[in-house]
Amino acid sequence: NPDECLTDDVLTCPFDDGKVFCFRKGRPQPGESNCEVGSVLYSDMQCYDAHPGGDVTPVGIVFDASRRLAIAPSEADNIEWSSDYVNIAGLDNCDTANYNFCEIDGKSNTQKIVAQLGSDRSNYAAAYCYNLTTGDMPQGSWFLPSASELRTLYSNKAAVNAALQTLGGETIERDYSYYWSSNENSGRYALTLNLSNSIVHYNGKVYSTPYARCAVAY
Repeated sequence: NPDECLTDDVLTCPFDDGKVFCFRKGRPQPGESNCEVGSVLYSDMQCYDAHPGGDVTPVGIVFDASRRLAIAPSEADNIEWSSDYVNIAGLDNCDTANYNFCEIDGKSNTQKIVAQLGSDRSNYAAAYCYNLTTGDMPQGSWFLPSASELRTLYSNKAAVNAALQTLGGETIERDYSYYWSSNENSGRYALTLNLSNSIVHYNGKVYSTPYARCAVAY
């Protein structure tokens, strides 16, 4: 309906002048974002209070509006960081004192991990995220968050959990809920963050099986 258009800049259907293509009122224009922490992100990379119609699908829940990151509605459990004790090329070793400043870009970290360990299987945390296609996202869109990004998720856990419940997803509310980050401390250990108290730990890359909750940038 032309009355629903944001501006007069419309493309009229040649077979029915009552139908037009335009930017709809109330919807952000390309490049803009109306997402806040706790918003549901859809596959058009915008956020809505309710499904906007059409063929868009829910992707996840926004947990960092400034860095424009959303978390997946589901997670993996009993998953290792890697199948071998190995240092990842190009990935700095981080510790519990500097994790908020060390290798904070989870997507870049994930790409480095997958480049070395391979993406043809999903039985380790980074590859699980790399191969995730939730919300009709193409392979490589999802990534294993950095410890810094997980810390932001912890800070906004209440709003994220409320939205996950509305969406029917798995909430983050367990006791002693350790989650893998995409940061390593050495060839033997990677960083995990306890999302029940925000404490960062070292876990062995092999045989340790915390949770993995993937993130996506929008």
